[in-house]
Amino acid sequence: MIMKNSITNVPGVQAGHFTLADGDIQTGVTAILPYPLSVRNRKLFIGSFANGNWNEWTGLHVAQDFGTFSSPIVLCNATTIGIAYDALISFGHEREQDLPIDNAWPPIVIGIDDGYLNDLRQRRVTHGEILQTIKEASAGAVACGSIGIGRGLCALGAKGGVGDASRSVKIGGQEYALGVLIAANGGTLDLKPSPIVSITPSLILIVATDLPLLPEQLHQLAEAALRGLDTIVHFDDGTQQLALAFSTSNTIDGAFERRFQLFKARIPGTEKLAEIGSAAGACSRAALRRALEKAETVVGRQGRQVAPLHRDKLENFF
Repeated sequence: MIMKNSITNVPGVQAGHFTLADGDIQTGVTAILPYPLSVRNRKLFIGSFANGNWNEWTGLHVAQDFGTFSSPIVLCNATTIGIAYDALISFGHEREQDLPIDNAWPPIVIGIDDGYLNDLRQRRVTHGEILQTIKEASAGAVACGSIGIGRGLCALGAKGGVGDASRSVKIGGQEYALGVLIAANGGTLDLKPSPIVSITPSLILIVATDLPLLPEQLHQLAEAALRGLDTIVHFDDGTQQLALAFSTSNTIDGAFERRFQLFKARIPGTEKLAEIGSAAGACSRAALRRALEKAETVVGRQGRQVAPLHRDKLENFF
């Protein structure tokens, strides 16, 4: 297995960014595709874990009810959620004229408040730019830092951003990949107040793996990935936390053509789940560090300037 130290190290997973940096507009879009666009009529298992009063997502409650999803995952700013949702509906109908429940359903959009650096009122990201981001996603290593949705984010009293990392896990002599992408926006390192704050702080983790996990196990994996940050980041500032985990194994293909399906891949036993969770936590920490290391100084709304966390501080905490 060739390790890119990226969420795209999980076979089939692709990602892409769109960045908009223009004066008071400092924002973007990040899209994660759970399988290539060339694949049709596929659903994957999903699980999630959340802390805080989350109300800026779409589709996730439906996905939790069924335990499956088929949509790209779009991360955007809070006032672009409706535009992104509509774009995903259009994307689904391009792939299937009827209700595209196996090609883009439910549309998963997660909104993040980047209003400290970005003028949310202007809503400059368009329907077409979101579709373009999805269609241009690739399996290459994901760019990190102040790019995509990471452009306007603030974290740990400094510049936040997007980061990702991956690890390998061996079970029964077979090697599997596990990757995490983070959008870091909020939190503190040492409980000291900072003048640089996220207006509605929120931290997002997207966890991908080719381990053959079922929805409840993916819920546990999502929680383990999030809890892996507890030794570094304090969430006493009210930061909302969301981790979403999906598996590219045990896929449900052609549900309309086949009423029943037997899964060829076996799920790992409970004795391996702790090891898998530990790998997810390590991935989360590595992804957060990369997001902070790759962040760059951004000047945005009302002339506000936010610089990256000083390297010495990074070394002390990671």
